[in-house]
Amino acid sequence: MHILSKSTYIKGEQCIKALYLFKNRPFLRDKLSLEKIAKFRRGTDVGILAQQCFPGGINMTPKSPALFDKMVKETMGNLGNPDVNVMYEAVFQYDDTLIMLDIIVRDGDKWRAIEVKSSLSLSQTYYKDAALQYYVLKGAGVPLSDIQLMYLNGDYVKNGDLDLTQLFVLQSVKDYAEQYQNVIAGKIKTFKEAIIQPHSPQIPIGKQCEFPYRCEFHGHCWKDVPEDSELYTEGLSDEQIDAVRQKTYYIDFKSLFSLLGERNKTTAFLNLLFYAPAIPIFDGDKPYTEFIIGFSILSNNGKFDMIYNWNCLDDMSKWKESLEILREKLTGFERVVCFAPQNITASLQRFSIVDSKEINFKILNFREVLRESHFYHEKTKHDFSLKNVYESLFSDRKLFEHSRIILNAFSENEKSSISRDMELENRALRDIYTHFCH
Repeated sequence: MHILSKSTYIKGEQCIKALYLFKNRPFLRDKLSLEKIAKFRRGTDVGILAQQCFPGGINMTPKSPALFDKMVKETMGNLGNPDVNVMYEAVFQYDDTLIMLDIIVRDGDKWRAIEVKSSLSLSQTYYKDAALQYYVLKGAGVPLSDIQLMYLNGDYVKNGDLDLTQLFVLQSVKDYAEQYQNVIAGKIKTFKEAIIQPHSPQIPIGKQCEFPYRCEFHGHCWKDVPEDSELYTEGLSDEQIDAVRQKTYYIDFKSLFSLLGERNKTTAFLNLLFYAPAIPIFDGDKPYTEFIIGFSILSNNGKFDMIYNWNCLDDMSKWKESLEILREKLTGFERVVCFAPQNITASLQRFSIVDSKEINFKILNFREVLRESHFYHEKTKHDFSLKNVYESLFSDRKLFEHSRIILNAFSENEKSSISRDMELENRALRDIYTHFCH
């Protein structure tokens, strides 16, 4: 039975206390966000597609954790079977550490190990990930010709059927992995010793709580830190710190009203749903090309809300229909308010929705207005989202931001409620805007 895995080793690299808690107190973890679940799903989809570059393989994925040892033996047996040339999710174990390798391909009398990433570039974490796998593979006695990272080619443009040889990039990391072997051996020893201790390591909270990933035990480790602690308030103004202490928000109203300008304008609230699939769907697109797959427009004629919802989740080839509808619907308003992490005007310009006369100068990204007005609440410290701004202003209300999830992936259940959820987001935006403008 293994003690460490690839994921727990990476966790230990970030914080050995997090590793200890994961192995001994997993119930203390923060709830996994839907955004993270969507990202995991995206990575799985890219990995499955990458397998098509090496067809005819055997899937070694265990059906349950109880079968890990069995699959390790079967994987090692397949290495010596001349009829097996490719394996997917092959399971290896060495030094009490278990890995599941995305793809392993016979290369003469040796094997080539391949780990698939759904990104457009390689980070240091990916290199360390591969170095650990190399350590386990070599220790298990696998004759390796190379170990490679396989990732998406950002310059690939779809033209007809997907050309997987052009979509993916393969990069050898063997030289890096070999230089890192002694370090890995030492860390595995340290991690194993830490796990069996009666108490968690005394690691003070710090940058490792957020980098390179937000730790899933953040809530546990920070639960006793006062909200007005310098650990939370570093870089804040005195006024913002006072707001934290008084459990309210701070905003520079002078800046706010300057940015808003004339407020008595006919206003539409726009919620755009962008989708940027890792694998290009349409000809002319690259990996992560963004396009509009839905929107909600909310306005008020003085008596009743006017609502227009549109999406093409059932047939995304119709996405360009949204462009003409948006041009038509937005033209009649003096101001169009949205809340978006990106430069929304630039996005609309890219789709030729806005021009200088009709729509361009009407767009107001209220997220940027609030940030430039130094809006602050303890909820927005780590995530300046519509949800957190809304719930900081209206503490008795909750908001589920569907569109933040769908940027990565979506299921049938998510699709069925998208119009309702986008409309609720738009109403929340209107409430925020109205709160500050009236």
